[in-house]
Amino acid sequence: MKDLKRHRLFWKILYAILRPFIMLKFAYSADDASREEPCLIISNHVSNWDPFFLAMSFRKQHISYVASEHLFRMGWLSRLIQWLVALIPRRKGSTGMDTAMTCLRQLRAGQSVCIFGSGETTWDGLTVPVLPATAMLAQVSGATLITYRIEGGYLTNPRWGKGLRRGKMHGGVVGVYTAEQLKGMKKEEILSIINSDINEDTWANQTATPVAYKGKNRALHMESALFICPVCKQVGTLKTSGDHIRCQCGLDLLFTETGFFEPAEPFATIAQWDAWQLETFRTGDYQQPEAGIADDGVTYIKVENDHNTSLLAQGRLTLNDGGMTIGEHTLLLADISNMAIVRTNRLIFSMNGDYYELKSKTPGCCMRKYLLAWQNAKDAAQKTQAEA
Repeated sequence: MKDLKRHRLFWKILYAILRPFIMLKFAYSADDASREEPCLIISNHVSNWDPFFLAMSFRKQHISYVASEHLFRMGWLSRLIQWLVALIPRRKGSTGMDTAMTCLRQLRAGQSVCIFGSGETTWDGLTVPVLPATAMLAQVSGATLITYRIEGGYLTNPRWGKGLRRGKMHGGVVGVYTAEQLKGMKKEEILSIINSDINEDTWANQTATPVAYKGKNRALHMESALFICPVCKQVGTLKTSGDHIRCQCGLDLLFTETGFFEPAEPFATIAQWDAWQLETFRTGDYQQPEAGIADDGVTYIKVENDHNTSLLAQGRLTLNDGGMTIGEHTLLLADISNMAIVRTNRLIFSMNGDYYELKSKTPGCCMRKYLLAWQNAKDAAQKTQAEA
């Protein structure tokens, strides 16, 4: 907290510079929500710009943001960011206990903290539910809880996409809950309130009040999110260019300015397609590529506690029955305790007490396949254990 005065001064300067840019560049509007007391702010998460969007509502309030650990691995740039603003590192693909304790210390010292409760930006335009531990943190923090929702961000800057699409965005407070109110609630009730408040359904909003999001290459790199063709059920055959997503089997869909596919068959939205592919991948009802599920140009590193890294392997990553292989390394899914994706191309995971990253250098590469394979294996193991 010794750097708090510098951080608050820098924020006043940064706000004056950023506000006109954010409002104009993203067609963004924000409600004024600054408060005097320290607050725990929980928001939905749609893009890497979300901290700036949310901050536009808190002109008089300096906020510490929980940020992915990879931001602390950029050398001098990471040191500069830390010197200028207060970030709380969060190791995705780990338990996050250290992060929670840091949040508590800052809140109890009078500093507001923001958590993007989903833990990751949405792939399909639907808000990812927050982690249950978030409700516990809100209850024990002793701080006012503010829920905040950013709308229109997914089609402006989709996680899988390249570039921005100009349409309409808005951010504002949904609910304010005092520490006394939170103490009288069950954790399940708090969790339900948070999820309800920050939930945004892009497709319901676009159906009710369509907004055109104009930009070039609207579909480019969508194959980093969608990896099973709904017609031929092959994995890894989808390719994008311009505003189209295509498959070698003949599938050709236009991704329109309002975010829907034309034609609307077999799916009208990314969310419908994604729900189908997740179930298809879980059941194994897809066409296995002849060479197996694999991607070239992958780097495998170990991340130390001080954010330094060591290179372990480079080359082809292959998904095997029960594990992944890269170079001479076989990574058993059963040994991986937690896993997550940062941005689109970084697979972060904890294994046998250590922290690792698999990063693809190929634009449009879908690392979700490996995350979903691990999740399916984990769910199957838990089901077997429960039945035993």
